[in-house]
Amino acid sequence: MDLTKLSRQDLTKMKSDIERELKKRERREKADAKKKIQAIAAQAGFSVKELFESDKAKPARKPATRKRAKAKVKFRDPKDAKNTWTGRGRMPKWMVAQIDKGKKKEDFAI
Repeated sequence: MDLTKLSRQDLTKMKSDIERELKKRERREKADAKKKIQAIAAQAGFSVKELFESDKAKPARKPATRKRAKAKVKFRDPKDAKNTWTGRGRMPKWMVAQIDKGKKKEDFAI
């Protein structure tokens, strides 16, 4: 078929006809495949539902997770005992301010 001789309108109609036919064939092929699967399952003594839902019933295994121990406090503000730091993460502002004034990190060690 020489498509160059067809008008734009004819090509658009042909395209929609082709898409409609493809969808129709896909539905028909799916229905045929379902029938074949049901027949095979019935021959084995199962329903399709039994074959595929039994896998879903088992819970997925979760990977083992390890919990980290809470870090011990290593530094304390002598002016306010509530201000503490474990030494992990960013240095707290109260400690940064004191170090900027000339103190050393070791001055706050517990």
